[in-house]
Amino acid sequence: MDDGSRISWLIVIFLLFGAMYFAIAETSFASVSRTRLKARADRGDPRAKTALWVTERFDRAITTILIGTNVIHLAAASIVTVNVTRIWGVSAVTLSTLITTLAVFFFGEMLPKSIARKYAEALSLATASSLRAFMVILRPFSALLTAIGNGASKVLPGEAETSVTEDELYDIIEDMTEAGTLDEDQGELISSALQFGDVTVDSILTSRVDIAAIDIDTPQEEVLAYIKEQPHSRMPVYEDTIDNIIGILQVRTYIKHYLRQGDYLDMRPLLEQPFFVHQSTKIDDLLPEMSIKKQNVAIVTDNYGGTLGLVTVEDILEELVGEIWDEDDQIVENIIRMPDGSYSINPEEHLLDVLDELDIHYTEEEEEENQNKLMSELTYETFPGMPREGQRFQSFGLDIMVWKMVKNRIVRLKVKKLPPEQTEGRDAQ
Repeated sequence: MDDGSRISWLIVIFLLFGAMYFAIAETSFASVSRTRLKARADRGDPRAKTALWVTERFDRAITTILIGTNVIHLAAASIVTVNVTRIWGVSAVTLSTLITTLAVFFFGEMLPKSIARKYAEALSLATASSLRAFMVILRPFSALLTAIGNGASKVLPGEAETSVTEDELYDIIEDMTEAGTLDEDQGELISSALQFGDVTVDSILTSRVDIAAIDIDTPQEEVLAYIKEQPHSRMPVYEDTIDNIIGILQVRTYIKHYLRQGDYLDMRPLLEQPFFVHQSTKIDDLLPEMSIKKQNVAIVTDNYGGTLGLVTVEDILEELVGEIWDEDDQIVENIIRMPDGSYSINPEEHLLDVLDELDIHYTEEEEEENQNKLMSELTYETFPGMPREGQRFQSFGLDIMVWKMVKNRIVRLKVKKLPPEQTEGRDAQ
């Protein structure tokens, strides 16, 4: 083999490394988190600033990479063909083309792209300066190709793409939390804000069986004693049945008038007009409406106009910022680990929160379907009739038992994780 042949084969190897470079640059910049780059750039990393410059001109970067990749592939194929023809003749060209294609595909595309996906941030920082130089050098060619592409897109218009989808936004928040850019509380707050618009009042209300309400015909002495037992500053007042709420009583106002009038007090003039909302109302629509109307309590009605429960401004805000505690609140532990490895669960706890706490995997479809479902809902809808204490069923890899009931209401559930070999979703027993 003469010196010319050796040089040409060295050029082919050099071109193969060039193909690897462009493949790494393309995949690393396509995979890297721009938020992470910005965080590094804000800390003064010059490579991150250059990488951000490239990501801000990503379309131009891709065009540059395509030009470089195609030039390298064509040059490598041409040199290999000339060398093979000179050494072994035309009959070997087909085999050499196949071998060259496989070598370029594996070493110049598949392998470097697999590595770049795994180390996207480090490799994007490493290639940022050189890729920027190529973008400057090849700018006339990339500008021409971009203009041709834009012209074609005008002839064949398509639907505008959303820059960031909701799922991608959740991924960004998760990445920022894991990277330490956001602390866990901030990440949860932003996630809650994104979910806020999908929550309806029926998933956060205080159910009618838990409402502390007053019958308008109750003697004043009993009303006063009942008020003293309750931690609430406002209480619904009904006539005949709780499905007929006629007003909201401010406890402070009532006590002030009771001290003056005693048992002769008439509550009706003290009542505020009740504010009613349907169970399907979304809380992001309800909150500004309650603010405008200066309402602190909304009575939630079902499809038949009956009282389903009530919701307060505090309930809505807690859905966004988490639990708001005051000195009158009673702390209820929603998930308690038992000595035998099972868990005592508050039936008002959300199903997905329980699955997360117990490290149970669920699919995106299951998450969408059960977004605001409570453990009590899952239990009631599983049994054909009213459940009884001791009844159990299996769902989502859990063995769930109705542990304690008061009348027809589930007060506590006992939950145990099933062994992996057992089938999920068995019928209720």
